[in-house]
Amino acid sequence: MNSFLIRRLAPFLICYICLEILAALYLGLTHINNVDWTFKTIIQDIGVLQLTSLVSFLFMVLPYVFYLTILPEKYKNSQTDKIISSVIFIAFIFLNILENTSAIIFWNEFNTIKSFATEIPNTYFKKAQNILLEIYQDYPLMKFLSIILILSLIVWKITYPILFTKIKSPGFLRRLFHFALYICVCVLAFMNIDIEELNNNINKYNSQISEDRTYGILNGFVKKNSRLMLLRHYPDRNSKIGKNNDNQ
Repeated sequence: MNSFLIRRLAPFLICYICLEILAALYLGLTHINNVDWTFKTIIQDIGVLQLTSLVSFLFMVLPYVFYLTILPEKYKNSQTDKIISSVIFIAFIFLNILENTSAIIFWNEFNTIKSFATEIPNTYFKKAQNILLEIYQDYPLMKFLSIILILSLIVWKITYPILFTKIKSPGFLRRLFHFALYICVCVLAFMNIDIEELNNNINKYNSQISEDRTYGILNGFVKKNSRLMLLRHYPDRNSKIGKNNDNQ
């Protein structure tokens, strides 16, 4: 990877990691009595969170990497480049804030269900649909999205001075090679990181907190041998230590 690409992606990565950490802290602190706070467990959870976040990040910024690949050197840092990059960055922050806040709301709502993990998937999804409908009815959607957009714009405004760089970008053929290399890194990272082995904490609160939400979706629906992320992680509020779903 060239330094130009790394430097242009750095603000995205920093903001992404910060958002994931904030979401994890919120989930941990709001369920402080149910989370296993032993040093070894927390270190493991942090490691899993950082690793899964990195894999998710590689896929999420893929469109931006493609844009940087086809961006001619003469248009680098031009007004057009600044507008396009800003729009992509704002959309990136918006989607990540939306993802994390939605996951928090959904998790809090799902905690009202008793022993749902013992039920068959069809029943699980029916309840999930009902919860989504209740959330839609109970939360002012437009106000919710407007607040997230405002927060995204604030993050963009703060981050704008470091979104661009004066580092010279390589020639087109080299950029194309780096893009192909980037694709290979994405695929290899995803296929060779087994979250089932890494995220083996029987405390489902820790398990949910330590897994990046985007990665969980990718892992659950792309890898055929993976259990469903939602069915695996959302804990029953009446049980501190979730049951091991492998034996169900």
